[in-house]
Amino acid sequence: MKTIISNDKNYLYELLKRKYHTSEVVRAQIAGMKEKIREDVVKESLKSYMVKFRGRVIDSSFEKTLRIISKRLFNKGKIDNLHTFKEQGFVEANITATLTEVESLIQYLMKPHLVLHCKKGVVKGASNLLIIDESEQNRLDNFTPDYIHRNYITHAESYEKYTGRLNDYLVFNGLPLTSEKIGRELRFNKIETKNRVFTTAGLKEIYLNLQFIDLILKLDMEQHYLKLRTFNSQEDDLAMVEEKIDDLGYFAEVFDHIASKDNPLLFNEDSFLDLMRIEHIIENNNWKAMPAYAGYVYSATNRLNGQFKLLEEYGLFLTYAKCIEKFIVKLTKKLFKHKADIRSEHHNLTANYNELKKLSLVANHHMLQNDYHELLNSFSKLLAYLDFLTIRDTKAGESDSHQDVVHPAGKSSNKFATVIKRCIESVFSVTIDISTKPFTHRDQGLKAEEEEDLQKLINKFNENLEKLSNLKTAKGEDAFLEARKCVPQLTNLSDVLDQLKNLIKNLESKANKEIQDPFKTIFPKFNKFEILYRDMSNLDIIGTQQKQESIHGILADLQKLLFDKPLKENAYQEIIHKISSLEDFVTNKGKSSLEKGSDTNANIQKLDQNPVFKSIIDVKTGIQNIAEKEAQIKKIDTFKNEPEFFSFSAKELDGFLKGIELLHEKLKDTCYYKNISEFEAIEKKLDRLIDEVRNIESYISAHTRSNDKKISKEPDVHIDYLKSSQLTRRNLEKAILLLQNQIAQMHGFIHAIENYLHRHSFIHSGVATSVLFDQITYLLSNIDVRLLDMTKPVENMFHESVNTIFHYQVGETFTEPKKEDIDNLMKEIEKKTIVRQYQNHETDLQLS
Repeated sequence: MKTIISNDKNYLYELLKRKYHTSEVVRAQIAGMKEKIREDVVKESLKSYMVKFRGRVIDSSFEKTLRIISKRLFNKGKIDNLHTFKEQGFVEANITATLTEVESLIQYLMKPHLVLHCKKGVVKGASNLLIIDESEQNRLDNFTPDYIHRNYITHAESYEKYTGRLNDYLVFNGLPLTSEKIGRELRFNKIETKNRVFTTAGLKEIYLNLQFIDLILKLDMEQHYLKLRTFNSQEDDLAMVEEKIDDLGYFAEVFDHIASKDNPLLFNEDSFLDLMRIEHIIENNNWKAMPAYAGYVYSATNRLNGQFKLLEEYGLFLTYAKCIEKFIVKLTKKLFKHKADIRSEHHNLTANYNELKKLSLVANHHMLQNDYHELLNSFSKLLAYLDFLTIRDTKAGESDSHQDVVHPAGKSSNKFATVIKRCIESVFSVTIDISTKPFTHRDQGLKAEEEEDLQKLINKFNENLEKLSNLKTAKGEDAFLEARKCVPQLTNLSDVLDQLKNLIKNLESKANKEIQDPFKTIFPKFNKFEILYRDMSNLDIIGTQQKQESIHGILADLQKLLFDKPLKENAYQEIIHKISSLEDFVTNKGKSSLEKGSDTNANIQKLDQNPVFKSIIDVKTGIQNIAEKEAQIKKIDTFKNEPEFFSFSAKELDGFLKGIELLHEKLKDTCYYKNISEFEAIEKKLDRLIDEVRNIESYISAHTRSNDKKISKEPDVHIDYLKSSQLTRRNLEKAILLLQNQIAQMHGFIHAIENYLHRHSFIHSGVATSVLFDQITYLLSNIDVRLLDMTKPVENMFHESVNTIFHYQVGETFTEPKKEDIDNLMKEIEKKTIVRQYQNHETDLQLS
């Protein structure tokens, strides 16, 4: 039949010319259906189907319709091959697609379609076939194709080939897998190691447990942020408590001076660090360990000796400074009188300058060296200028034609020179020769410019000398005088260090067996608790022998608790109890004294002013404030009203923990590698649990921190590790940074496994994932739960999930089928084929 075209502008003819195989209506219908099923298709895995189509499918261009429609409709699937069985009246198609795609294809093909065939009478290169909806027949007009086919299906049967585990065999699309077949499926020549294979269910179990570990790490991180919030509120109180405990230390008075920069003549950081290490041993009465700290003892001794030498040198500097000031005054007077003879002052100042350069300790002291070098520099410039003037005058005297005036040295001049000579020789180790010969000078003064330059140099030098010779403390007091007042304390400390050196020698010798608690004899003046006990005894507050022993025991226990540094949080209540016992004893003693009318009450008032007793009471108050602030934060239900998010509340975190614990119970009952035979049911449970994990994770991740609230910098490592206030902050920030890093790595692993699962293949290569699993293993093996401070139940949940993941380190095991087992195995596989039937009742898809 010849194609008749009366109007080449016909809509359908235009589609043929433009090489379309479907009309716009058909394309729109397919596009709508494709979009509708897109999300479901993405979630489903590809499977192999054999589908039989019955209806008007023979000699009706159904095969071409099937290929064209499926190509447009499928997101992931494809038609592998087609076979038409005319005698039986059906078309059979082997399809690799998702179930949703197959069912959507069947549903669409039940709708009648017309296929227009145009082989002749069309322009060259045009399409020779066009599929249109039956409702579009009225658009043919005068356009007459060669012939028209009408097709649709009335019935369809799909046979889903089994994919999964059959006992220990792996079956893919109805065929048992060997290492070689798996290799081809995974694009490898051959899987050499059978165990390096994962099924989808196995990967889902790994994925679920990784997400569960991620949840635990996030919960732990949020708990640390809450702890940091609590610590921020307690930090000032904790620092105050530690300061009061330091006041009770053996070397507290010495530390007040050498650890503070208030007085540069006393500040000695190195000595402070040595003594602090020694003090820690002394406070814990660990005298047997003293030989191990011998280096610190000898170092502290040497530094203390250096402190005495520094004071000696500075005193000598002040002596030189006074002499220098006298000579500068004389020099200034000569300038005022315009006298040019300054050789005597130049000589004396040079002698002093040479002596100042010998004061090495002052010159190298890190708080004084800049000012001291500035002083020497200004001094050398002054001397250089004086030297210039002396040389100039000498040369001028030699070349000047004018008559020099000769003055004999008179009686009064000799007397004055003798006084100056004795003054200088008493201070400096120099000999001054006072010549009795007459001397000559030019009968003219310095030039105005020279006097001005010299005066500037003198003023600059005086300024530098004033700064160093009148050294002040931070409070404005005389630094040298205050340092001299501390000499008794430094002397006592020197004596203690000498005794410690003798103790070390005795411990290292054979005589150490005879030593009995030597600290009691070495430190009677330094133990604040013993001092308080003696003060209470002297004030007649303690009383009977029994009470004496009780109070002495309380103070000894308290000393042990407070000197166990860094201060332990679990010791707070016991410390409060001990101090309260001591306080109650004093209070009860005061009440009984009032009843008896004794003078004890006055003594108790004196005790209240005792610095050691006050420090102990302050420690109790500080610890009570710390505990109270923690309790207040625990009572808060939420911090959502804050402008910026910093942490969840304890109540919110408890809710997250309960959700994780409930999820863990379900997770324990859902183990794929222990129930391989029930892999389909287990996989469905895993899918549900994955959704639950994501729900909990979404709650925890609902709030994000701004950069200024987030811990992002490494904590300072240069801290005092005996200070809980510094150590706690460092540990919290370090743990948060570590958790944030581990969570970021965990997200990378979870995302990588998600990518494998999105491939929707039943089997996955263990070879391809080996690097990923090595990284996962390394991370999980290096997570230190002690550093993260997990509770025991959470730690157990963490380890159970880690062990589940580690079980998959070598992949999943499977059995290769033997030739003699193939027939029986294929029969078993055939039994697992899923058959679905679809019937067309008018236009609705029916599944029977």
